[in-house]
Amino acid sequence: MSVSPRRVSLFNVANVLISAGSPHRVLIAVVAVAAGALACRDTTTPKEFSKTAPTGAAETMGVGFTSTLIARGNLGTFHMQSKAGGYDVELKSHDNTDVAVANIDIAAGGSSGWHSHPGPVLVVVKSGTITFYRADNPNCAADVYGPGTSFTEQGGLVANATNQGADAVVAVATFLAPPGAALRIDAPKPANCS
Repeated sequence: MSVSPRRVSLFNVANVLISAGSPHRVLIAVVAVAAGALACRDTTTPKEFSKTAPTGAAETMGVGFTSTLIARGNLGTFHMQSKAGGYDVELKSHDNTDVAVANIDIAAGGSSGWHSHPGPVLVVVKSGTITFYRADNPNCAADVYGPGTSFTEQGGLVANATNQGADAVVAVATFLAPPGAALRIDAPKPANCS
């Protein structure tokens, strides 16, 4: 029996397996196929927001840039003020909020491509040096962040993180975003950046 190379449903796979083997082997095979299908699914970005490459003519694509989601969860709305040992911090969200954490890797000579985020991002540079361009800088001058430094990205701000050094960049980013929203929004290169 042959199966056409076109896409088949799990139900069809089960029927093929039932006709070819014993029931307990079929159950194991169906569970394995289902697990494989779910493992390949993009669980970090809703399907309607997901795209593999920029779709607008002016959008830029990252090169040598990888963002690997570690975890994402919903925090809801929150207002927290922490005063401990003379250290005072306040965090507040008026809207339902997801918190996501990702490992960021930029190869030597690589860049994130021009993009923005739907909410604020906190970035910690573990190794290497990020040269960061922001569209809101009139001269598009870069800010440079080395190992052990941190910076923030404001939601909606178009920016490009580059690695102009010889060593790979490793960083960790913490995103605050609307529930289920894509964490990255591709953007065209700003007119003030040559």
